[in-house]
Amino acid sequence: MRDSQILLLLQRRDESALKALSEQYGKACRRQAKKILGNDEDADEVFNDALLQIWNAVPPAQPKHLGAYLHACVKRLALNRLEQRGAAKRGGGLHPLSLDALPEQMHPESSTVEELMDRRMLFEAVNRFIGTLPDDAAAIFVHYYGNNRSIREIAEAFGFSQSKVAVTLMRTRRKLWSWLEKEGRL
Repeated sequence: MRDSQILLLLQRRDESALKALSEQYGKACRRQAKKILGNDEDADEVFNDALLQIWNAVPPAQPKHLGAYLHACVKRLALNRLEQRGAAKRGGGLHPLSLDALPEQMHPESSTVEELMDRRMLFEAVNRFIGTLPDDAAAIFVHYYGNNRSIREIAEAFGFSQSKVAVTLMRTRRKLWSWLEKEGRL
């Protein structure tokens, strides 16, 4: 079934549109979610959540490329679930980044209380900065620095090219330095 036909079914609130979406895009969307989340159960839940999101969005939304729209929903929902999973493990909503994960030049070994407090304030500033980033950039940054994953691993997990990951990291580091200068941390 073509996307235009599925859109018509969605506009008519015909539930067969969900079945058509699942048949046409389900396998690829679940695979995409599984790459991010690492298991089938979460991937299935994310795909079902994406179907619900499309059901609620169309109408009034009229996506030109329904498949791309669905994949974007799946990706965003999977990244959000991954973020929530990390927050639950840490007991809160902070991004999964520790002081030790920061590049070494950002936290020289501290020995005095004042140096330790400066280091803690730097850590908090970096976490505030991460909270301002788009989901993709935040996830890439945290996986690279917080989880010690390689550019190749991140690209495979999120379905990006390695060059996109590398460029995103470079731009994010530049933004971070600017953010830290404004915060008075450098």
